[in-house]
Amino acid sequence: MKIALLTLPLHANYGGVLQAFALKTVLERLGHEVWLVDNRRREKPVSNLFLKTVLRRAVESLFHRKEIFAELNTALTQDYKKSEIEKFIYRRLSPRTAPVYDADDYASIAADGGGYDLYIVGSDQVWRPRYAKELGPYFFSFLEGTAARRIAYAASFGTAECEYTREERERCARLLAEFEGVSVRERTGIGQCRDYFGRDDARQVLDPTLLLTAEDYRPLFIPGIAPAETIHCYLFRAGSAVRREIGRTAAACGLEIVRMTDRTNESEGKMPGIGQWLSALHDARYVVTDSFHACAFCILFHKPFAVYINRRRGSARIRSLLEQFGLEGRIASPGKPLAQTLDAPIDWEAVERTLEERRADSRGFLALHLQEAPPLSAAAGE
Repeated sequence: MKIALLTLPLHANYGGVLQAFALKTVLERLGHEVWLVDNRRREKPVSNLFLKTVLRRAVESLFHRKEIFAELNTALTQDYKKSEIEKFIYRRLSPRTAPVYDADDYASIAADGGGYDLYIVGSDQVWRPRYAKELGPYFFSFLEGTAARRIAYAASFGTAECEYTREERERCARLLAEFEGVSVRERTGIGQCRDYFGRDDARQVLDPTLLLTAEDYRPLFIPGIAPAETIHCYLFRAGSAVRREIGRTAAACGLEIVRMTDRTNESEGKMPGIGQWLSALHDARYVVTDSFHACAFCILFHKPFAVYINRRRGSARIRSLLEQFGLEGRIASPGKPLAQTLDAPIDWEAVERTLEERRADSRGFLALHLQEAPPLSAAAGE
């Protein structure tokens, strides 16, 4: 079967790239040909908002003077786009369609047909307005009215609350009605599909990164960034109180702090590659993060971790992930010493049992729709 896979535009985001890599890998191992829809965003001129962002990040970095030059270099030159991550995308996420920028480009995919037997949208926050920007394509608006088969795998709304306008809900509900199957990443997404988009058959499945095993990722490792006696901090935003608590914990444990963000490395002028990011999570003594996908890989690698909830980025995603494995206690809170969270025991055998059960269920959803003909219920319009 020839499959077109649509996700958010790939850029310097470890989780976004790896979830696409994982889903593509799983589908290919099942014997299918997978093409990534190479959707991109046009570069915009520098705006006042962009300059304010540069200034804000620079001020934040004053607390860590070595980072200030890296912040400015990243924001102003965008050197990370020429990093090892871009090479990974080029090498590991091919073949790809011609670049897609607008509605006309999407229409050309539908017009050509491309010989695709199935279109899949997912995973990541493809159904969140602030990231999708234009929602239509992520509900396959360019296939509307055609007989093309389409499903959603682990699509995420990002938050527990619906962020759509009434017009967007009505439009996307009509488009979603043409989907053969719908699966979402968060438990809260099931309710949103039912209450706002008229799909009461949505299923929760695993994020694609969790469909692979730790051993599947090992060949990608490039060690060296975070050796064993370190606390690996992968935080998008961390206030001064969080930084102080991490510092106290590291000092008490005699560990070095290794900081990594979604921006540039101050010594190299670019972001560490995918292999370095993965091995840092794997090798460190502890991981402190506010990232969904960092949590996912800590679960895969059996790594003691603590997660701070970044409410602006959405807490439902992380809470839903942790609840599946009984790991809600990994959420760090201001009144609780960080070391207490990091050292709390984890029953990894129980986690693995749950992971295998969830993998089987998630693969079952894919298997149902990877048949040459649609399931009878879908064909009958049930």
